[in-house]
Amino acid sequence: MTAVCVASVACGASVTPPQAPPAAKPRTPTGASAADKPPIDPIAALAPPAADEGALSSTVVPGPIQLELGGTAVSGAGARRPTRVGVIDREGNLVRVAVRLDHARFSAWLDHKYVLPMIQHDVKIDPPGGPRFESDVELTLHPGAVVQRLAHRDKDKKTQIRYDGAVEVEAWIDDRALGDKGHPSDHVGRIPTGRPTYMVLPGAVIRTEPRWGGEINQLALVANGYALDTIREIDASWAEVGYEDGDVSVRGFVSRHDPPGRLHASRDGDTPVVTPNAVIASGTCLFARAGGEPVGYVVGDRPVGFDDGGRAGWWEVTIDTPWGPLGFAARGASKSELVACAPAGSVPAPAPPPTSP
Repeated sequence: MTAVCVASVACGASVTPPQAPPAAKPRTPTGASAADKPPIDPIAALAPPAADEGALSSTVVPGPIQLELGGTAVSGAGARRPTRVGVIDREGNLVRVAVRLDHARFSAWLDHKYVLPMIQHDVKIDPPGGPRFESDVELTLHPGAVVQRLAHRDKDKKTQIRYDGAVEVEAWIDDRALGDKGHPSDHVGRIPTGRPTYMVLPGAVIRTEPRWGGEINQLALVANGYALDTIREIDASWAEVGYEDGDVSVRGFVSRHDPPGRLHASRDGDTPVVTPNAVIASGTCLFARAGGEPVGYVVGDRPVGFDDGGRAGWWEVTIDTPWGPLGFAARGASKSELVACAPAGSVPAPAPPPTSP
């Protein structure tokens, strides 16, 4: 569970008792009339979709975000890993995404270029040199696999992609195999086959045939995985191996003496955090700024960063997010009297206040 953080405050200003926040003004995306597309309620859109709705999701990478259109942009410098979100609105090149964390839900705007493409159907990657019709060598990306765009060719409508999971793969694929949304895979981690395990180090090269050949016969690199399936031992130096999870399946040859290939830089790293100094109630409304629109709410009673917002009746709340510490505004007379806006039944009930002895 991700932690959240704050700083305590003393409040001497008198404030009016908290009232229910104004409903967020629904928006209709540019280029669509009210008849074409229903207006968006950002608070209602944060509720997790029902499992039977089969909702699609998207994945975004670190980049500047805004809590409201035209608002102050947060650089996203604290972000390290891609984050799964739901796209709920669009305005020109900007998309509004629903971020659903264990401790909070909120919406934010970011440039569409930070949305990673997802594989829409099984894509079989031809080995270097073209298909091998009399070979069991294969490499397939499955629907829902998230990739990066590296280059594009207009002449044949193909995109060069890189998949970075248990194995690292680069290939040119048809543009029609890519989309902004997809269904997450039901299979997390390696799918066991019962075959003997073949242990390798990061950078191990899976090749199209049992001989060294530089990049000419390189099929994939082992990246975040380390356990392959041994299909058969070739000799003292080579083995035929396989691997499959929800995103990718591969079959080829690995050498015990082959030097490792070069993996691309990892996105992992330390994300800055803040130290919590207060706990606010489940359902507390998170505003884009003091006097701004509600853009989210806290899930469960949570430790947060809490400070005087500089405006009577408003407070600064800081929580940990995939973009690093992110500041919101909260409204109320004190930290124990903050306005809530989570839809009924969408979050745990706040704990009752302690009783005096």
